[in-house]
Amino acid sequence: MVPTSTSAITVASQLRHKLAEVDPTPNPSDKIGAMKILTATDLHQSKVLYDQLAAAVRIHKPDVVALVGDFIDMADDRHLPLTKAECAIRLSALQCREVLLLSGNHEGKGWPVFAAAWRKTGRPLRSLYAEAFSLGPMVIVGFPCLMADEVHFVEGRESAPRDVGRWLAPIANNYGPSSRFLWLMHEPPIGTSLSKDTGVLAGNIEWLAAIQRYAPQLVVFGHDHETPLKRDRWHETLLQTHCINVGQKLDGPLHYCLIEATFPRPTPSLPTSIKVTAYPHNESLKL
Repeated sequence: MVPTSTSAITVASQLRHKLAEVDPTPNPSDKIGAMKILTATDLHQSKVLYDQLAAAVRIHKPDVVALVGDFIDMADDRHLPLTKAECAIRLSALQCREVLLLSGNHEGKGWPVFAAAWRKTGRPLRSLYAEAFSLGPMVIVGFPCLMADEVHFVEGRESAPRDVGRWLAPIANNYGPSSRFLWLMHEPPIGTSLSKDTGVLAGNIEWLAAIQRYAPQLVVFGHDHETPLKRDRWHETLLQTHCINVGQKLDGPLHYCLIEATFPRPTPSLPTSIKVTAYPHNESLKL
């Protein structure tokens, strides 16, 4: 059981009601078009993975690339194949409309160097922290990382409370049902077969509680590189939510997902269809 306060229960109840509102979706045959999101986690400044990410972006031509935590590493740059500044330059040069960055437990003190190098490129720095990002009809919610040294990544923003409902409520008020499309979180929700059963890689009970309460369509996470590979599993259904963790291998090949969603109108809405393809498995899941 997840402990919660009376005020948190009230907020959660209000949010649950908001997210359950009927999305006034037109006839599914009236399609506006597809949006593509490429997600990858846990690159850890690996030159092999950064090279393969750039190649994947050239092949798939996504609208958005989302780096779901640990794209840099807490180790000193002298012991890594790329510097944090080089990582920033490479990611900022990806040929897509937007690049989204989420904190993992490794960004920490290396973030200021990365962020400074990024801003010199002139490309907007989209660091999601307990907030939503919208592009046309698509709304993506980015979670904080509870294990992280968040001081640097937050860059003056208010620290997110552990009670997820307190910062999800404004997002639901702004976007309604469309905020249920895609949630990105570095740490797993506890209780799936896509992360370890116990220990620091098992995941967060707070994330599980949020999924149980608000039923997003799709959740993508990382943090545990090996369990999905050892168990030969990259997706699992948790109640109504499809959870994705494709794992990662620092020496390659790059593990990543391509999400293709078709929306019924150009303003924020839930998609009429979703296809998730996991690489290098080259296996697909249709929602």
